[in-house]
Amino acid sequence: MKKLFLMFITVTVIGSVQAQTKRKSVKPATPATPVKAVSKTDNTTKTTQTAAPVTVAQPKATPKTNSFQVKGANLLNAGIGVGTYYVGLPFGVSFEHGFSKDISGGVFVDYSSHNYGDFYGGSSKLNIVYAGVRASYHLGEVFKVKNNKFDPYAGASLGYHHISWTYDGSNSVATPYDNSIFFGVHAGARYLFSDHVGAFAEVGYGVAALKLGATFKF
Repeated sequence: MKKLFLMFITVTVIGSVQAQTKRKSVKPATPATPVKAVSKTDNTTKTTQTAAPVTVAQPKATPKTNSFQVKGANLLNAGIGVGTYYVGLPFGVSFEHGFSKDISGGVFVDYSSHNYGDFYGGSSKLNIVYAGVRASYHLGEVFKVKNNKFDPYAGASLGYHHISWTYDGSNSVATPYDNSIFFGVHAGARYLFSDHVGAFAEVGYGVAALKLGATFKF
């Protein structure tokens, strides 16, 4: 009995040793390489609504023009007569306002005076006044003028000329001129050296065949 007990113990010990030896000889399993998790991206595209830019209406710029501006302008001529119909040095003034881009109208006055001195035993003096209304048509577009300082024009006038003749001699001398209503035409041009001041030349019926002088625009 004792022998059987010893044999059981021996077999148990040997089995235990063999079991321990097998455990040491078994290699530990290689840990699996961690797999990166693939995150699924939502394929839904987010649409961002951008407000449309607000367009601010800009004031329209006044178109620039190369022609002389007549509408709304006041035009004043002041000059002397050359080639007068009478003896003396006449001078005159005209004023016109621009009612449209081509037409202006206004008034005028021309004056001339001459002292003849001794005339048939006495002193005599001649005074001449032309006054009336006038209108002008501005020809910048007709002639395709590209210079806004240059203003060619032509027109007509209606007025009254008054002639006074004074004589203080003893002899009876009749007045050589008559007073009357007249209708006249004119043509001329002005050129501005600045925005407001320039020179003009004009031919036509009046106290002189040609007038030269200063012109003003305001």
